[in-house]
Amino acid sequence: MIVKAFLRERITDLLQKLWGVEVPVPVLYPDHAHFGDYSTSVAMSLAKTLRQRPLDIAQKIAENWSWTDICRVEVMAPGYLNFFVNETRLGEMAQKDFCEPRYGASDLLSGHKVLLEYVSANPTGPLHVGHGRWAALGDSLYRVLSYAGAEVWREFYVNDAGNQIRLLQQTIEAVRAGKEIPENGYHGAYIAEVAKQDDDPVSFILRWQQQTLKDFGVEFDRFFSEKSLHESGAVKRTLDFLREKGVAYESEGALWLRTTDHGDDKDRVLVKSDGEYTYFAVDIAYHQDKIKRGFRKLYNILGADHHGYVKRMESAVWLLSQADGVETDFKILIGQLVSLYRNGEPVRMSKRTGDMITLEEVLEELGKDVLRYYMVMRKADTHLEFDIEEAKKQSEENPVFYVQYAHARICGILRNLPELPEPIREEIIDSPEARLLATRLLRFPEIVQDAALALEPHRIPQYLEDLATIFHKYYTVHRIITDDLQKTANRAVLVKATKNVLSLGLNLIGVSAPERM
Repeated sequence: MIVKAFLRERITDLLQKLWGVEVPVPVLYPDHAHFGDYSTSVAMSLAKTLRQRPLDIAQKIAENWSWTDICRVEVMAPGYLNFFVNETRLGEMAQKDFCEPRYGASDLLSGHKVLLEYVSANPTGPLHVGHGRWAALGDSLYRVLSYAGAEVWREFYVNDAGNQIRLLQQTIEAVRAGKEIPENGYHGAYIAEVAKQDDDPVSFILRWQQQTLKDFGVEFDRFFSEKSLHESGAVKRTLDFLREKGVAYESEGALWLRTTDHGDDKDRVLVKSDGEYTYFAVDIAYHQDKIKRGFRKLYNILGADHHGYVKRMESAVWLLSQADGVETDFKILIGQLVSLYRNGEPVRMSKRTGDMITLEEVLEELGKDVLRYYMVMRKADTHLEFDIEEAKKQSEENPVFYVQYAHARICGILRNLPELPEPIREEIIDSPEARLLATRLLRFPEIVQDAALALEPHRIPQYLEDLATIFHKYYTVHRIITDDLQKTANRAVLVKATKNVLSLGLNLIGVSAPERM
């Protein structure tokens, strides 16, 4: 049950019934449990319209409340409404809903066909730690969107055409021939290893990247080749299409796109005066291909160095959609940089090669679970900093250990449970700590849906840390296994439910839920 959604619907209905008005109804989580399980400030936003005091509006709503799952409605100055969920209903949900294998899954985004593009690293070298963040964010977002009912296609765009590929080929040829690497070539320590391979360097590096991603628990439905757009004539067809629709024009010997029609600060070049396509032109052809494949939701995760690219790409997709007569939801998420530290000191170079820090190297040191958790625990557009040595510690200060330990602790409790009678539903919520734990479990489907709608997978680990804290407190205050078998049976319900939700939440960010630690 999505309580936030039900509350919003019932308050909306009451506003229509009592005053004939319809306004957005915010439903929030109060900062403290004594302010209720949910609250709304809608009465304050209605005061001017209705020419009544917010307290009077809130009181009128409370007097007309009739939903039995909410056992109490309190009015607080200056006009808040605080809602408390019925404790017997909480016990019932803990016994049934919270323990379902797919608790929190929904059809909220059913029928939505999403193309999620992420990582898309140039096949000219190994993946670095920044790519790891985009990979973890992208894969977690895929899991969250899928759990909310969307049909999600995962795609990695391979930049296997253009000048960087020519430079890579020239670099490898020079090394194989024992000659000096061209000035603009690639000088990383990995080049010697690539040059030893009999294979084409682009193919070898791409397979290397794919294996690293697989080790990181990240897989894709398709690796889309940029070169295929050139070879198939898709780029030329896209530019011809834009000309025909009147959104591309010739000027100064070049071809331009009217991106200022959609808020860009200037029009952008598609074909240079020497006849060479810009990267922008090829990217537009790629996105037209996405649209022609039937995707109406296009989400890209790009690195921080693409920040200036966002507006022009949004303009281009809008122009494509308008010209094609379709409605496209296009969003670019910028994954900010990752800074690594070791014992408080910045880590700038690989210990192994003295070169850039690769995802592969950090993954080997920290393991998949720890690295994935750290990469997704902050909002994508914030700079991420973490200390490698701190991340390896098995202590309460390490968030991934803290959450996983809560799950492992519960597994230990459940292994030692004696044979128990049937729980008594009305007695499952037997303390303030039990109530707090149950209401946090109740929020899980809401958190998943909010994360899916906002494209913010970091909400999952934040929720899990909060849940783990509340469970640890519950466990500290109340013995689970007692001499009273009925009390043990009642408390075991919440424990099993917490285990289920921790496991489901960790899976949504690609982290394991160990049974022993």
